[in-house]
Amino acid sequence: GRRRRLGASRETMAAGLGLDVDVIRAIEDGAASEEQCNHYSQWLDRIEAWPAEQRTQQLLSAGKGRRFDPGDAQQ
Repeated sequence: GRRRRLGASRETMAAGLGLDVDVIRAIEDGAASEEQCNHYSQWLDRIEAWPAEQRTQQLLSAGKGRRFDPGDAQQ
């Protein structure tokens, strides 16, 4: 899926979004609420729109347990 194409693990996405890994799994399995799925999809849109260098930095930070910074993300 989209997360894998970005090279991000479920754990990285969970940390970046401040969610539990089980929530990410539920979203990807289609078992989460529509609101959670939309939120996740919007973040994937943002991450995909970031320049490669910013994406790499954000994913590395999330891999260390930090939240994604939407600061300069395109809306």
